[in-house]
Amino acid sequence: MRILRNILFLSFSIIMLSSCNPIGEKLAEISLEGDGIATVDNINLKKGDVISIWTKVIEKDDSYTSKSGIRYNIECNGKSILFDSLNVNITEHVINSKKLDDSYIQSSSEKDSTVYYTMHQYETESKKFTAPIDGKYSFDFKPKRNQGSSFQDTKLAVILRKP
Repeated sequence: MRILRNILFLSFSIIMLSSCNPIGEKLAEISLEGDGIATVDNINLKKGDVISIWTKVIEKDDSYTSKSGIRYNIECNGKSILFDSLNVNITEHVINSKKLDDSYIQSSSEKDSTVYYTMHQYETESKKFTAPIDGKYSFDFKPKRNQGSSFQDTKLAVILRKP
């Protein structure tokens, strides 16, 4: 009887652990285009709830994401409570990393040619935010360029997850 109980406990534990999402439930994913502001509104949080802010990056292998970042503002019940910025460099916690091959046709007066390149896509955990009070939260994100950089070869998105 004791062995059967231990086997059932072990089986239940394995099922529970395998059903857990180690990076958390995705609350929202928003693309950042140009210099515009992207917003996620009306996220109900209780005091102490944690939100992980992840950055999704798709870039040409030869581009430099260190030249870009993201400014963000977090509001609760219509009042700004945190204004800061994210660095989109690869950190120690990277998921969903993959390489994507792509190409385009380059035209010239002499002839057309196909240019091949590789895109690198990954998600990285950038920040954690802990709600200081109960309320409805809004998250505003805006891409930030450093001098001489461009988003031509880089696409950014922000993913909010609740661990």
